Amino acid sequence: MSNIAASGWLTPLAQPGVAFGIPLADALPEAVRRLSAHRIAVVTTNSLAGPSGLAETVSNILGPRFHSLTADIRPHTPRGDVVRVARALAGADAVVTIGGGSVCDAVKAARLCLANGVTDPSGMDRFRPYNKDPGGEGDTTVTPTLPFIAIPTTLSAAEFTAGAGVTDERGPVKQVFLYPGVGADIVILDPEMTRRTPLQLLFSTGLRAVDHAVEGWCSVNATPLSDAYTLHASRLLIPSLRKLAGSPDDMQARLECQKGAWLSILGAASGVKAGASHGMGHALGGTGGMPHGETSCVMLPHILRFNAATNAEKQAVIATAVGAPDTPLADIIADLVATLGLPGRLRDTSVSEAVLEAVANAALHDPLIASNPRPITSLAVIQQLLRDAW
Repeated sequence: MSNIAASGWLTPLAQPGVAFGIPLADALPEAVRRLSAHRIAVVTTNSLAGPSGLAETVSNILGPRFHSLTADIRPHTPRGDVVRVARALAGADAVVTIGGGSVCDAVKAARLCLANGVTDPSGMDRFRPYNKDPGGEGDTTVTPTLPFIAIPTTLSAAEFTAGAGVTDERGPVKQVFLYPGVGADIVILDPEMTRRTPLQLLFSTGLRAVDHAVEGWCSVNATPLSDAYTLHASRLLIPSLRKLAGSPDDMQARLECQKGAWLSILGAASGVKAGASHGMGHALGGTGGMPHGETSCVMLPHILRFNAATNAEKQAVIATAVGAPDTPLADIIADLVATLGLPGRLRDTSVSEAVLEAVANAALHDPLIASNPRPITSLAVIQQLLRDAW
């Protein structure tokens, strides 16, 4: 590993305020006070919107400030759901999300639609994906201003980014819209909010956070700041996820995972590029319908092995940091996946072998393939990686 660091400009996007380890009953009223909100819309999933669900807990805490409830947000955030949420936000002066990445991204994109008068799915064509110079010359997109409080129930860390991953159902293809002001204003990390999350979902989003940390650490444009975030995120996440596998009621381990997920994404939030695990994950998710956490479970070990010819020494730093200096990082991650009872091969997931060709073609055009530490220069390489993962 070279001792000469990459040079360049570091321009972090604005980060939200974060309440961590503070009970929701205390943190949410303070967040509402800080944002001067009076009519608060709540957006969540069906599983959290039922009787005695977390949405009821939140509405009870909000009391007379509660405005409305919108649920039924589907995985991978289809455009149709985004527009439905945007309509529901009319008349509110703040929004609270309860859930994981799909709910959070739906509200990010809905706030963008609301600010720009977009009222139907095709209207989102005006927003530029992150590889098409959003905010650049000729882009007249208005920054959203509706205050936003996020209460995560998974470890996806979507609440810490200014990007909204949205699926255009006409493809289907997943796009990421990256604009200032899209992310949450305040995030509340209360480990009790993860209790009702199925363990497989919590663990798979935890692996997604590990993927953020590892690919951020190995990034082609890593910075001193992102190195600090991603290395410590790895130290928090990998041991704490192992601990949770044996002791799911360990609230301190859950909080450590939440803090690790938070740190894991901060490099990406400041422009540090991920690699092929994320790029192929976008294609497996948007085109193959595979949950993002599972894409990381399957693809990250394969991409690490592929990249070891280029950055084995850098990978070894994380292996040493988590107490396994003589074990390849790919094997550490694969063993963690197995320990958590998560799928390690594509054939063990819901993705069909019949869609792999379409997935490969979609991945080829994802910009994070181009930023992989070991260059991927052809469709054949992606096809081989998918065959290896099958």
